[in-house]
Amino acid sequence: MLDASTYSRAERAVVDTVSSLPGVPTLRRFLTLERVLAGMCGLIPLILYVFDDFSIRGSISAYHDMSPPQAFYFPLSVAAMLFLVNGVIKTGRLYNTVLGAALSGVIVFDHDGTSGFFHGVFAVAFFAGNVIVIVWYSWRAAIWIRVVTSLLALAIVLAMLAHFVLDWISLFWAESLSLVAITAHYFLDSFKLGGYDVPTRR
Repeated sequence: MLDASTYSRAERAVVDTVSSLPGVPTLRRFLTLERVLAGMCGLIPLILYVFDDFSIRGSISAYHDMSPPQAFYFPLSVAAMLFLVNGVIKTGRLYNTVLGAALSGVIVFDHDGTSGFFHGVFAVAFFAGNVIVIVWYSWRAAIWIRVVTSLLALAIVLAMLAHFVLDWISLFWAESLSLVAITAHYFLDSFKLGGYDVPTRR
């Protein structure tokens, strides 16, 4: 965004008029809240790691029985609400409603026992869906964004292969990279960096 000192008097008048329109300050506060929640989403793996006595479990879902349980359920619920609210309020973001519902399913259904199948379906939909979204919307952005998001997507795929095929690492790492991709998506879109822009039409 241009610094206020670079505006002409006419441009400054337009900026002042738009800034004073009803709802604009509220929208700015909502964007700030959205960025804070997106940042928390990216910190979920660190939160789980710290509150679980610095241990790496088999997956993020495996922390469901940690003590205190709030350290698992609270940040994941906040992340789910971030997706749901974004999908409902902003036009053209129906995919976020779907992803929020998928994350809600990850939280509601335990990864162990009879509900494990449903948990797995929701987890795949959520994590894979987010990678697809960020790669899709980076396609027309600046080259550096395409390179970074492509490398991030590649790292997630390699981490998945290292877990499922080679059994080298915990699934925790692949899921953590996916959460970082989610934060990157929200920040890139919120600040409109490098031409990264999610359309606002249905």
